[in-house]
This record gives sequence, structure tokens and C-alpha cells, in this order.
Amino acid sequence: MITLILSYYLIACLILLVGMFGLLLLNLLNFPRLKGFIARESPGEQQPLLSILVPARNEAENIEACIRSLLAQKYERLEVLILDDQSTDGTDEIVRTIIDELPARHFGRLRLLHGKTLPTGWIGKNFACHQLYQQALGDYLFFTDADTWHAPETASAVIHCMQHYEVQLLTALPDQELRSFGERLMIPLLNFTIFTLLPIPLVRLRPEPSLSMGNGQLLCFERSAYAAIGGHEAIKNQILEDVRLAQTIKASGRRMVLVDALELVRCRMYRSFKEVWAGFSKNLYAFYNQMLPFAILAIICNLALFVIPLLLALIAPLAHLSTNIALAGVIAYLMAVLMRLIIAIRFPRIARPPAWQQMLISLLHPLAITLECLILLNSIRWRYRRAGTAWKGRQYP
Repeated sequence: MITLILSYYLIACLILLVGMFGLLLLNLLNFPRLKGFIARESPGEQQPLLSILVPARNEAENIEACIRSLLAQKYERLEVLILDDQSTDGTDEIVRTIIDELPARHFGRLRLLHGKTLPTGWIGKNFACHQLYQQALGDYLFFTDADTWHAPETASAVIHCMQHYEVQLLTALPDQELRSFGERLMIPLLNFTIFTLLPIPLVRLRPEPSLSMGNGQLLCFERSAYAAIGGHEAIKNQILEDVRLAQTIKASGRRMVLVDALELVRCRMYRSFKEVWAGFSKNLYAFYNQMLPFAILAIICNLALFVIPLLLALIAPLAHLSTNIALAGVIAYLMAVLMRLIIAIRFPRIARPPAWQQMLISLLHPLAITLECLILLNSIRWRYRRAGTAWKGRQYP
């Protein structure tokens, strides 16, 4: 009886994994590249004014490289606004130094704003972005994080891409710069989840809010659309603000596109496993809309698909299980490893690990999934503890 149940369970796993593998290949073949929209404007073409908006809280380590990449954009009608969100590490001094060094022709191209005290009911980043919007003059609002770097063609490509697809929101997946082992093990799970569960072509083609995706490392809105949905003020208490904004755009009847920005934008989100643990703990439960049944179901499904088949294959000889069960467990494990390896080969551009390390990390996929489940449990704990969620020196009850 147990053998029969395990056989049916593994068959179900293999069917699901085949479906995920097929979706992965479909997504990779239909993922528009932002680099393809680099083009020179026609003579006499009027560029829309673009506001690039950067919230920064204690970003002294990153902010200079980010700003200099934004000032180097090959896009004339551009303003860059940096909001120092009450930093204590000298972020504002770095920005002022860059402003003082600007040549006369770029006077006014870069502005530094000082963030107000965080009101009750707001998440810090959302309030910072709201203040940036209030000061921005652009027809397009390009939100990006302080730990990003942008190639000189990025701004022009973003505007051309939005106009080509006639969308009101563009978001992108940049190149993730991964240095430590913990980063390389855990951060690729973000792309693994997106490419095996979300039909990327339907993000642009279908109106359902569930078929949306947002990445705060690059969110560019038509100003009128952003204002119409209430901007960051409408989701002021949402930890996962980028995804919620994308869903709100779709719910309003407007359109969006998700693109590949690997050649043009890079980011280093976290610098150690400790930072990955804290950052994922902040966001992961919010990804499931802070609905406990969905989060628990996600943990069960992840373990059932990516961890238990390998365990069954390993214990099959000791538990006197059939060879077919061991074989099915190995096949399920190797399918997941292959998907992870394809994503690892496709996406890194900066600090690409050697082939042997990519293979090792892919073989450790069940470990990564187990750690992700533990982080989700910690994210749930943060949500319900008295102190609430902690991030950037602030507590959100």
C-alpha cells in the first residue's frame, strides 16, 4: 500500500516538473530583451521628460556608482532625484559632493532631497518614493534602487520599449551580482520561481492582476498612470510594494511588460547569507499576501517537489522500497537540478562562477529550497511577533 501511494506521489511530481520545465523553456524563448530597444532618436523627435527617482537609506557603499551611472545616460531630457531617507552613514554627503563636481551643462540634472519623518502607517521605502514623486517633473517616472548600476543606454531603451509595447509600466530583471556562496545558493531562487511558475508572455498580453510581476530595481511608469492608481500612497503599508504596484496597474485596466535587462542593469541586493536571510524574511511572507494557509501550502509543495523525492531515492535501499521509486526520485531530483542549471547559465553576467561551481550549486537545489522554507517560516514569525518586521533600522508592527 505504501509503495503504491509513493508511486502515485512521484508520478504526480514528475508530471508537475515536466510542466514547469516546459514553462521555463517557453519563458526563456519569449523574454524580451531591453537591449534590443537601444536606438537613436529620429532628428527633431521630442523626447519625453524622464525623472529617475532613487530612495536611499544608508547607501554610502552603493550610491556613488549608482548616481554616476545615471548621470552618464545617453538621454538628454532627464532629471535624477535622490532622496536621503534620514541616513546616518554619510549618504547625503556623497550626493552633495557629486552635485558640487557637476559641470555647468549638467546644473540641475541631479537633485538631493531630504526625507521627512516617517508617518504612522507607511513603509519607509514607500514614503520615500512618494516624496520623490511629489518633486519629480517628468512625464515618465523611473524608480530604481541605490544598489543598482545602469548602462548609458538604459533610459533610452526603457522609453522606446514602453512606447513600442504601448504599456504604462515597465519592470525588468537586472543582472544580479553574486559574490558569496550564500548569495549564489539563494538569490537565483527568485528567477527559478518566476520562470517556472509565471507565464511571462501573459504579463503583457493578459489583463489579470495575478499575471503581473514587479521589481523595485527598475519600475518605470507613465506619470498619468502612476497618479491614476494612487502611486505608492495607495500601497503605503505594503512591504512588497513593487509587486503590489504591478497588480494595481493591471487591476486599473492598464498594461505592463516584464523585460530582460541583464545587459543594461546590474544589482547586488545582498552581500552575505546573513543579509539574504534578513532580506528574504522581510519579503517572503508578503509574497503570499500574508495569508497563512497559502504560505503553509507553499512550504508543503516546495518540499514535496524538490526535497522529498531525493530523500526517497536515498532511503529506498534502506527502507526496502522498490527500484522504481528510487529511480523516479532520482529523475525528479535531476529535473529540478537541470532547471536550476539552465537558469544559472542563462542569467549571470557579472562575476559568473566557474562551471564546476554552477553545477555544485545546482546539485544543492534541495538545500536551497529547504533554507527558503525556513526563511518563510521566519518571515511568518516576524509578521506575528510583537516587534513586527525589521528592515533598515525600522520596525513595522
